[in-house]
Amino acid sequence: MPLVPYGSFRIFDQYWDDINSNLLRGRGKEDLAQFLYRVDVEETSSQIYVTAEIPGLDKKEDLCIEIDENQLTISGEIKRTNSGEERSTHRVERYYGRFSRTLTLPAVVKADGAHASYKNGVLELSFLKDRHPAARTIEVDFH
Repeated sequence: MPLVPYGSFRIFDQYWDDINSNLLRGRGKEDLAQFLYRVDVEETSSQIYVTAEIPGLDKKEDLCIEIDENQLTISGEIKRTNSGEERSTHRVERYYGRFSRTLTLPAVVKADGAHASYKNGVLELSFLKDRHPAARTIEVDFH
């Protein structure tokens, strides 16, 4: 006779269902992606620095950065590469698809003078603080 009866973890099904229906209610993959990428926001007297880990981007066109006053939106799409041969998938833990993350910065920043670079899966942004901002899209330097 086994020490642990078959299906003993079924008692947790109710909890998973509650989490699914209450916490993740109506959310798609894109909404859940906001929790997947780590972001640091730092500030000096004249600048705001944002560093985000977003591995898997291949091209500049796959990433969009927009700033409107003190609202920063980082969005894009991570595409899964196909090797061309038929494969059977046993586990998929990496995230693929569209993502979007909106952050409130600690100060209003200038649209001009912003800098963005992406290298080795890390996006680095820097902004000058400003009192009279304008919305704009920021170009990223891919290395």
